[in-house]
Amino acid sequence: MPRKSRELLDGKICHIIVQGINKEYIFNQEIDKKKYFNLLKKYYRDYEIDIICYCIMDNHAHLIIYSDNIKNLSFFMKRINSIYAMHYNKKYNRVGYVFRDRFKSILIMTREQLYVCIKYIHMNPVKAKIVEKESEYKYSSYNDYLNKTGFLNQRILEFLFHKSQNYIEKFKSIPYKDICNKKINIEEILNEFLKQKNISLNQIKKETKFLSEFLYYLNSKNYQYSKQELANILRIGRATLYRKIKKVKTRNETKNLRP
Repeated sequence: MPRKSRELLDGKICHIIVQGINKEYIFNQEIDKKKYFNLLKKYYRDYEIDIICYCIMDNHAHLIIYSDNIKNLSFFMKRINSIYAMHYNKKYNRVGYVFRDRFKSILIMTREQLYVCIKYIHMNPVKAKIVEKESEYKYSSYNDYLNKTGFLNQRILEFLFHKSQNYIEKFKSIPYKDICNKKINIEEILNEFLKQKNISLNQIKKETKFLSEFLYYLNSKNYQYSKQELANILRIGRATLYRKIKKVKTRNETKNLRP
Protein backbone atom coordinates (compact mmCIF):
# COMPACT_ATOMS: atom_id res chain seq x y z
CA MET A 1 0.00 0.00 0.00
CA PRO A 2 1.32 3.47 -0.86
CA ARG A 3 2.40 5.60 2.08
CA LYS A 4 2.96 9.05 0.60
CA SER A 5 0.24 11.65 0.44
CA ARG A 6 -0.71 12.26 -3.18
CA GLU A 7 -2.87 14.81 -4.93
CA LEU A 8 -4.62 12.02 -6.80
CA LEU A 9 -4.82 8.39 -5.76
CA ASP A 10 -3.79 5.91 -8.41
CA GLY A 11 -7.08 4.19 -9.18
CA LYS A 12 -6.34 1.10 -7.11
CA ILE A 13 -8.88 1.83 -4.38
CA CYS A 14 -12.50 0.88 -5.02
CA HIS A 15 -15.78 1.21 -3.19
CA ILE A 16 -17.48 -2.16 -3.69
CA ILE A 17 -21.22 -2.66 -3.26
CA VAL A 18 -22.88 -6.09 -3.31
CA GLN A 19 -26.65 -6.40 -3.10
CA GLY A 20 -29.14 -9.23 -2.84
CA ILE A 21 -31.09 -10.19 -5.96
CA ASN A 22 -34.37 -8.25 -6.03
CA LYS A 23 -33.04 -6.53 -2.88
CA GLU A 24 -33.59 -9.73 -0.88
CA TYR A 25 -32.31 -9.82 2.70
CA ILE A 26 -29.41 -12.15 2.01
CA PHE A 27 -27.60 -11.20 5.26
CA ASN A 28 -30.75 -11.05 7.36
CA GLN A 29 -29.60 -13.30 10.19
CA GLU A 30 -26.57 -12.68 12.37
CA ILE A 31 -25.07 -16.02 11.34
CA ASP A 32 -25.23 -14.93 7.68
CA LYS A 33 -23.37 -11.69 8.37
CA LYS A 34 -20.74 -13.68 10.27
CA LYS A 35 -20.42 -16.11 7.37
CA TYR A 36 -19.75 -13.32 4.86
CA PHE A 37 -17.31 -11.58 7.22
CA ASN A 38 -15.44 -14.84 7.78
CA LEU A 39 -15.12 -15.35 4.02
CA LEU A 40 -13.60 -11.87 3.70
CA LYS A 41 -11.18 -12.68 6.50
CA LYS A 42 -10.29 -16.12 5.15
CA TYR A 43 -9.45 -15.16 1.56
CA TYR A 44 -8.30 -11.54 1.38
CA ARG A 45 -4.62 -12.38 1.92
CA ASP A 46 -4.74 -14.98 -0.87
CA TYR A 47 -5.44 -12.16 -3.34
CA GLU A 48 -2.97 -9.64 -1.88
CA ILE A 49 -5.56 -6.97 -1.18
CA ASP A 50 -6.21 -4.67 1.78
CA ILE A 51 -9.72 -4.20 3.16
CA ILE A 52 -9.84 -0.60 4.37
CA CYS A 53 -13.50 -0.49 5.41
CA TYR A 54 -16.60 -2.70 5.45
CA CYS A 55 -20.22 -2.78 6.57
CA ILE A 56 -22.52 -5.79 6.16
CA MET A 57 -26.20 -4.82 6.19
CA ASP A 58 -29.28 -7.04 5.80
CA ASN A 59 -29.62 -6.89 2.01
CA HIS A 60 -26.28 -5.45 0.89
CA ALA A 61 -22.67 -4.91 1.90
CA HIS A 62 -20.13 -2.13 1.37
CA LEU A 63 -16.36 -2.61 1.12
CA ILE A 64 -13.43 -0.34 0.39
CA ILE A 65 -10.61 -2.40 -1.08
CA TYR A 66 -7.06 -1.53 -2.10
CA SER A 67 -5.35 -3.74 -4.66
CA ASP A 68 -2.07 -3.32 -6.52
CA ASN A 69 -3.54 -5.54 -9.22
CA ILE A 70 -7.15 -4.66 -9.99
CA LYS A 71 -7.76 -8.16 -11.39
CA ASN A 72 -7.07 -9.61 -7.94
CA LEU A 73 -9.95 -7.56 -6.58
CA SER A 74 -12.34 -9.04 -9.16
CA PHE A 75 -11.12 -12.59 -8.50
CA PHE A 76 -11.47 -12.07 -4.75
CA MET A 77 -15.05 -10.79 -5.00
CA LYS A 78 -16.02 -13.56 -7.41
CA ARG A 79 -14.69 -16.21 -5.05
CA ILE A 80 -16.29 -15.03 -1.82
CA ASN A 81 -19.63 -14.25 -3.49
CA SER A 82 -19.70 -17.66 -5.18
CA ILE A 83 -18.98 -19.47 -1.92
CA TYR A 84 -21.53 -17.39 -0.03
CA ALA A 85 -24.19 -17.97 -2.72
CA MET A 86 -23.74 -21.75 -2.45
CA HIS A 87 -23.98 -21.52 1.35
CA TYR A 88 -27.10 -19.35 1.17
CA ASN A 89 -28.93 -21.53 -1.36
CA LYS A 90 -28.17 -24.68 0.59
CA LYS A 91 -29.15 -23.17 3.93
CA TYR A 92 -32.47 -21.76 2.70
CA ASN A 93 -33.24 -24.59 0.25
CA ARG A 94 -33.38 -22.35 -2.80
CA VAL A 95 -31.82 -22.16 -6.26
CA GLY A 96 -30.77 -19.35 -8.57
CA TYR A 97 -28.87 -16.11 -8.20
CA VAL A 98 -28.24 -14.70 -4.74
CA PHE A 99 -26.53 -11.42 -5.67
CA ARG A 100 -27.87 -8.70 -7.91
CA ASP A 101 -25.37 -8.52 -10.79
CA ARG A 102 -21.73 -9.32 -10.04
CA PHE A 103 -20.88 -6.34 -7.83
CA LYS A 104 -20.68 -2.59 -8.27
CA SER A 105 -17.20 -1.04 -8.26
CA ILE A 106 -16.65 2.70 -7.87
CA LEU A 107 -13.19 4.21 -8.25
CA ILE A 108 -11.91 6.29 -5.36
CA MET A 109 -9.54 8.88 -6.79
CA THR A 110 -8.89 11.41 -4.02
CA ARG A 111 -8.11 11.26 -0.32
CA GLU A 112 -11.13 13.45 0.50
CA GLN A 113 -13.38 11.08 -1.44
CA LEU A 114 -11.89 8.15 0.48
CA TYR A 115 -12.61 9.78 3.86
CA VAL A 116 -16.18 10.65 2.86
CA CYS A 117 -16.77 7.09 1.64
CA ILE A 118 -15.48 5.58 4.89
CA LYS A 119 -17.87 7.80 6.87
CA TYR A 120 -20.79 7.02 4.55
CA ILE A 121 -20.26 3.28 4.91
CA HIS A 122 -20.04 3.39 8.70
CA MET A 123 -23.18 5.55 8.87
CA ASN A 124 -25.28 3.02 6.91
CA PRO A 125 -26.79 1.29 9.98
CA VAL A 126 -27.42 4.66 11.67
CA LYS A 127 -29.27 6.04 8.64
CA ALA A 128 -31.25 2.79 8.44
CA LYS A 129 -32.26 3.36 12.10
CA ILE A 130 -30.81 0.01 13.16
CA VAL A 131 -28.60 1.69 15.77
CA GLU A 132 -28.22 5.21 17.13
CA LYS A 133 -24.42 5.39 16.90
CA GLU A 134 -21.87 3.88 14.53
CA SER A 135 -20.08 2.20 17.43
CA GLU A 136 -23.20 0.17 18.29
CA TYR A 137 -23.18 -1.81 15.04
CA LYS A 138 -21.29 -5.11 15.18
CA TYR A 139 -20.79 -5.78 11.47
CA SER A 140 -18.80 -2.78 10.33
CA SER A 141 -15.18 -1.70 10.66
CA TYR A 142 -16.01 1.35 12.80
CA ASN A 143 -14.94 -0.26 16.08
CA ASP A 144 -11.94 -1.81 14.31
CA TYR A 145 -10.67 1.74 13.81
CA LEU A 146 -11.18 2.58 17.46
CA ASN A 147 -9.53 -0.61 18.72
CA LYS A 148 -7.06 -1.41 15.89
CA THR A 149 -8.70 -4.77 15.20
CA GLY A 150 -10.21 -6.59 12.22
CA PHE A 151 -8.42 -5.98 8.92
CA LEU A 152 -6.65 -2.84 10.10
CA ASN A 153 -2.88 -2.78 10.22
CA GLN A 154 -0.14 -0.20 10.57
CA ARG A 155 0.17 0.29 6.80
CA ILE A 156 -3.52 1.11 6.38
CA LEU A 157 -3.51 3.58 9.27
CA GLU A 158 -0.34 5.29 8.05
CA PHE A 159 -1.75 5.51 4.53
CA LEU A 160 -5.02 7.04 5.72
CA PHE A 161 -3.80 9.30 8.50
CA HIS A 162 -0.03 9.53 7.89
CA LYS A 163 0.74 8.93 11.55
CA SER A 164 -1.16 6.07 13.13
CA GLN A 165 -0.81 7.53 16.64
CA ASN A 166 -3.61 9.86 17.74
CA TYR A 167 -5.58 9.25 14.54
CA ILE A 168 -8.91 8.51 16.27
CA GLU A 169 -9.94 12.16 16.66
CA LYS A 170 -9.41 12.75 12.94
CA PHE A 171 -11.27 9.55 12.14
CA LYS A 172 -14.28 10.55 14.25
CA SER A 173 -14.40 14.06 12.77
CA ILE A 174 -14.84 12.96 9.12
CA PRO A 175 -18.00 14.75 7.87
CA TYR A 176 -20.98 12.75 6.63
CA LYS A 177 -22.26 13.18 3.07
CA ASP A 178 -25.01 11.08 1.51
CA ILE A 179 -22.91 10.20 -1.53
CA CYS A 180 -25.21 7.54 -2.97
CA ASN A 181 -28.10 9.96 -3.33
CA LYS A 182 -26.21 12.12 -5.80
CA LYS A 183 -27.57 11.01 -9.18
CA ILE A 184 -25.67 12.31 -12.17
CA ASN A 185 -25.61 12.05 -15.92
CA ILE A 186 -21.90 11.57 -16.48
CA GLU A 187 -22.20 12.49 -20.16
CA GLU A 188 -23.68 15.86 -19.21
CA ILE A 189 -20.90 16.37 -16.67
CA LEU A 190 -18.26 15.61 -19.30
CA ASN A 191 -19.83 18.03 -21.80
CA GLU A 192 -19.98 20.71 -19.09
CA PHE A 193 -16.28 20.18 -18.34
CA LEU A 194 -15.30 20.29 -22.03
CA LYS A 195 -17.21 23.54 -22.47
CA GLN A 196 -15.62 25.14 -19.43
CA LYS A 197 -12.12 24.19 -20.58
CA ASN A 198 -12.84 24.81 -24.26
CA ILE A 199 -11.28 21.47 -25.18
CA SER A 200 -12.35 18.35 -27.06
CA LEU A 201 -12.85 14.75 -25.91
CA ASN A 202 -9.77 13.74 -27.89
CA GLN A 203 -7.66 16.16 -25.83
CA ILE A 204 -8.74 14.44 -22.61
CA LYS A 205 -7.93 11.06 -24.14
CA LYS A 206 -4.50 12.18 -25.39
CA GLU A 207 -3.25 14.64 -22.76
CA THR A 208 -2.65 13.49 -19.20
CA LYS A 209 -3.19 16.92 -17.67
CA PHE A 210 -6.75 17.16 -18.99
CA LEU A 211 -7.65 13.68 -17.75
CA SER A 212 -6.22 14.62 -14.34
CA GLU A 213 -8.31 17.82 -14.29
CA PHE A 214 -11.47 15.94 -15.27
CA LEU A 215 -10.97 13.36 -12.50
CA TYR A 216 -10.47 16.17 -9.99
CA TYR A 217 -13.61 17.85 -11.32
CA LEU A 218 -15.69 14.70 -10.75
CA ASN A 219 -14.27 13.94 -7.32
CA SER A 220 -14.32 17.49 -5.98
CA LYS A 221 -18.10 17.33 -6.30
CA ASN A 222 -18.24 13.81 -4.79
CA TYR A 223 -19.80 12.41 -7.95
CA GLN A 224 -20.15 8.63 -7.92
CA TYR A 225 -19.27 6.68 -11.04
CA SER A 226 -18.01 3.22 -11.92
CA LYS A 227 -14.86 2.31 -13.84
CA GLN A 228 -17.02 1.09 -16.71
CA GLU A 229 -19.05 4.31 -16.81
CA LEU A 230 -15.87 6.36 -16.95
CA ALA A 231 -14.35 4.18 -19.68
CA ASN A 232 -17.56 4.32 -21.70
CA ILE A 233 -17.90 8.09 -21.54
CA LEU A 234 -14.27 8.54 -22.61
CA ARG A 235 -14.80 5.93 -25.33
CA ILE A 236 -11.86 3.80 -24.26
CA GLY A 237 -11.45 0.32 -22.80
CA ARG A 238 -11.05 -0.26 -19.07
CA ALA A 239 -7.47 -1.50 -19.50
CA THR A 240 -6.60 1.68 -21.40
CA LEU A 241 -8.28 3.74 -18.67
CA TYR A 242 -6.06 2.16 -16.00
CA ARG A 243 -2.93 2.86 -18.03
CA LYS A 244 -3.98 6.49 -18.37
CA ILE A 245 -4.71 6.77 -14.65
CA LYS A 246 -1.21 5.46 -13.93
CA LYS A 247 0.18 8.21 -16.16
CA VAL A 248 -1.81 10.74 -14.14
CA LYS A 249 -0.27 9.27 -10.98
CA THR A 250 3.25 9.51 -12.41
CA ARG A 251 2.69 13.09 -13.54
CA ASN A 252 1.52 14.15 -10.07
CA GLU A 253 4.41 12.40 -8.31
CA THR A 254 6.92 14.08 -10.66
CA LYS A 255 5.29 17.43 -10.07
CA ASN A 256 5.57 16.95 -6.31
CA LEU A 257 9.33 16.41 -6.64
CA ARG A 258 9.92 19.83 -8.15
CA PRO A 259 11.35 22.52 -5.84
